[in-house]
Amino acid sequence: MIDTDTPLKILITDPHLDGGGQVRYIANLAGELVRQGHEITVGCRPGSVLVEKAAEAGCRALDQFPFGGGLRLGAWRRDLKVVGEFIRHESPDIIHVNLSQDHWSCAVGNRLKGFPACLVRTRHNTYAVKETLANRVLNTRWTDYQIVVCDVVRRELAAQKTFDAQRMCSIHNGVDAEAFRPNTEECQSAREEFGYGASDFVLGIAARLVPAKGHVYLFRAVAALRDAIPNLKVLVLGQGELQEDLEKLVAELSLESQVLFAGFREDMSRCTQAFDVGVQPSVDCDTSSFSLKEQMAAEKAVIASNYGGLTEIVRDGVEGWVVPAGTVEPLADAIREAAENPARRSELGKAGRQRVLDEFTVEIFARRTVDAYRTAINIHRQRLAGNA
Repeated sequence: MIDTDTPLKILITDPHLDGGGQVRYIANLAGELVRQGHEITVGCRPGSVLVEKAAEAGCRALDQFPFGGGLRLGAWRRDLKVVGEFIRHESPDIIHVNLSQDHWSCAVGNRLKGFPACLVRTRHNTYAVKETLANRVLNTRWTDYQIVVCDVVRRELAAQKTFDAQRMCSIHNGVDAEAFRPNTEECQSAREEFGYGASDFVLGIAARLVPAKGHVYLFRAVAALRDAIPNLKVLVLGQGELQEDLEKLVAELSLESQVLFAGFREDMSRCTQAFDVGVQPSVDCDTSSFSLKEQMAAEKAVIASNYGGLTEIVRDGVEGWVVPAGTVEPLADAIREAAENPARRSELGKAGRQRVLDEFTVEIFARRTVDAYRTAINIHRQRLAGNA
């Protein structure tokens, strides 16, 4: 059994170039692991935002991986060379991969060296994993452990022959609860910046502008409440491929005076203060929403769909309202109830912050991840001994 006080040497890899929830996962994890005394290297592509995030976290970025995937043989050779040299020179305890491209590259590179490092994969979304021989070898023979960011997806994967149910666990992402602490001055300042008055009821949605996030259902629900809640506003934070289509829908619904597209923001902790209620009407992909937890940390009552792992974060009637994914009328009913009951919103908001403090802080997330690493290392050693 490995000493639980021993600092670990960890390579965390990810192919993303731009920001998003998965990049935030790695940045938050790397920063907290460094703070706890572990030695972290972030493996990424040249030009990735992770180079900057690694510097902010106080760790090194190894930005030499092409992570091309597919049949790009040149990229494969380069990936295998980089991971092989890192294993040879650094002797990491853990290689923690996060997407298909880096998983395959690091698994093959580790295998070619005789499996010296423990390989851990995090599963971030609800996308299905094909039941193929290649995937079974990758996940059961070449990977020691799987971290899944919500229980619902873990249970689905555990039922597949492609995975070993005994070598996986669920760990929700963590957020900086202190950064999102309720702040009256910032609330007033942010509302003034976005043009909201004291009497406006502001719904906030912080998500990529893609079909999976369910913006269309939110806008249709708001249109249905035009007469019932004349002071209803929607602050849309984020960018994405669907922006033009969503702007057209807002115009078709005559919501231009109510919906503000504020784009991508670096100051999310400040922008979130402007919300009266946070909304997450996802219909696909969502597992362990950062934005939902951040809104709860800011003591905002939330409205979420029942898709994926969202109901593991917010409980209906405890921290907010949960509505069926892909529906308009139930979402409109929840918005109306929230608008008409400020005392109830306050009660749910306080419960939401407490839930984040109890379950979803960065510190808790990192501690649980280190526990998973140490479990994985023991499994790795047992598997190597069994093959000896």
